[in-house]
Amino acid sequence: MKAFFLNQKNILILILLNLIVILVSGFLTKNYLLIVLDSIFTLLFIIEAIIKINHYGFKEYWKDNWNKFDFIVTVLAIPSLASLFIDNQFASSNIILSLRTLRVFKSFLLIRFIPNIDKLIVGVKLACKASLMVIIGFTVLMVVTSIITSALFGDVTPELFGNPAKSIYSTFRLFSVEGWYDIPDLIAQRSSLGYAIFAKIYFCLLLFIGGIIGMSLINSIFVDAMVADNNDEVLVKLQEIEEKINKLSEK
Repeated sequence: MKAFFLNQKNILILILLNLIVILVSGFLTKNYLLIVLDSIFTLLFIIEAIIKINHYGFKEYWKDNWNKFDFIVTVLAIPSLASLFIDNQFASSNIILSLRTLRVFKSFLLIRFIPNIDKLIVGVKLACKASLMVIIGFTVLMVVTSIITSALFGDVTPELFGNPAKSIYSTFRLFSVEGWYDIPDLIAQRSSLGYAIFAKIYFCLLLFIGGIIGMSLINSIFVDAMVADNNDEVLVKLQEIEEKINKLSEK
């Protein structure tokens, strides 16, 4: 049994099977067999963690970030085991339904099996660092424009810009470019012709500054930083090839 749980291919199969059970149980929410099967998988992941801790020692086990990730996800899923020991009437309560949703966290165990996931995570970290100041600047821009927009259109569309919190959400929706035109159209329906024209011009400028220029700038910096690490490896290899060519030519 120990060899089984130390084999990562076996763990991958367990995760995939558990994912299928979770998916099917989303359609058959009151099927007790599926609840039992899911609980068995949870117990198997607990056993996996115990065996690995005994095999490697807790300090060595905890050094691996993926082991930390697996352990936390497994612990988050443990409360879902309570659904095995309750009657059907109590099982429909919001508390128990919330506990059952915790089992979905086990699906995240698949992340560590993604090919080259470590390099991808490093790339994301570098991208976050490189684009941090741009993101902060973009956030400040969004907050400032949200306050201005709330002052200008809060009375006309209180559901969108009635307070700073609503205004920030609506402005973010505008910057995402998804359905942005619904906002000025709604204002136009509720206001005079001149105010409607002003609103359309205002939101078009806001879309261009924040949605097109701002979001494109963040995306470009983020993507460039992510692929920069791969480019560095290519440059190193090219330099090694050039050095070998130079040595051969000297001979």
